[in-house]
Amino acid sequence: MPMSSLQLSNRDPEMTEFKQALVIYNPASGTVGDLDKRLGAIVRRLHEAQNYVVTVRATTPNITPEELLASSLGQFELVIACGGDGTVGVVLGAVAQTKLDARVGIVPFGTGNLLAHNLGIYPAKLKGDVLYAALDTILDGQVVSMDLGRLNDRWFTIDAGTGPISNALTVPRQRHKRFWRLFVYALPLLKSMARGPRAFKLSIDGQEPTVMAASGVFITTIGEMGIGNSYDYSQLNNGTLDLIVMNPRSLRDYWRITWRFAAWNIFGTMPGGDPPYLVQKIKSVDIDVLAASHMKSPIHKFARKIKYFLMRKPDFSPAVTDHAVAMVDGDRCGSTPMHVEIVPNAVQLIVPKTTDTKPDIDLQHLDKVVSQAA
Repeated sequence: MPMSSLQLSNRDPEMTEFKQALVIYNPASGTVGDLDKRLGAIVRRLHEAQNYVVTVRATTPNITPEELLASSLGQFELVIACGGDGTVGVVLGAVAQTKLDARVGIVPFGTGNLLAHNLGIYPAKLKGDVLYAALDTILDGQVVSMDLGRLNDRWFTIDAGTGPISNALTVPRQRHKRFWRLFVYALPLLKSMARGPRAFKLSIDGQEPTVMAASGVFITTIGEMGIGNSYDYSQLNNGTLDLIVMNPRSLRDYWRITWRFAAWNIFGTMPGGDPPYLVQKIKSVDIDVLAASHMKSPIHKFARKIKYFLMRKPDFSPAVTDHAVAMVDGDRCGSTPMHVEIVPNAVQLIVPKTTDTKPDIDLQHLDKVVSQAA
């Protein structure tokens, strides 16, 4: 039986107090196999370990924060988000918007799970099912205050963005993500090279607007999308966002960007040198796009010819538009103009207890070799 609304009570007749937990899951998330069994395991563990009355609720496209967190038995003390980064963002945003005084835990059932990886909830060297490691964190972890970002009226936990590179992250469908995992983004990112940069107007922290050419503009809650910040919980509540402006002009530029993310998120090593893009600490930014065609450098013109040769489609110029698609945590979310701001201490998040352990694999030599090859 689908567990879209399940409650398990463990109250003893002599008990007058009980604790409430809400487990929220996305039926379309990830590659978790038998979802009902896994949700049942969560309910049982919470029930047996800490005496919770558990409600399990599925997300739906049009559910409001108030409906998502509604309770007939009193306020929830614990809310658990089961899914990928998009589901986690919806749950954290709902808690922040309703100002619910509850701790929030994460069970990463998605494909990328970037936030869970950066927090150590999904350790890179994990052997076995992530479910049990995540439950251990929820039951025995520490609670930290976390800032959230807000794009217009939409909350985000990792990033908001716009531009051809940002758009590539929203292309893959859920069924393809489940099969191809992170590799599903390879082709859309290659296609984004054929779309030259656009001219964006950025007004940072209320200052005069600046026009910048960019193939991708990202605003992240954790410094530089978590690169180099693994288990650094001070990044969660520093009261700032990172503005990242990417404007690669050559194959080497694209390679440096790709390697920086792959080295950290796949191999766990921090690439040397400065980031191959602009990074700036901000509290808010207004973003709009100038109504102009994509600007084409030689690499973009070449990539475009290759794209249409492989796809057997005729060449044509991108349409002139006065807006650009906006992205939040990997999902499309309206379009420009965009107002993005930090909301300090928005939620109370459960994370693993701080340890002094470091990754077992040292890939600095590999980083040096790859850098020389580039």
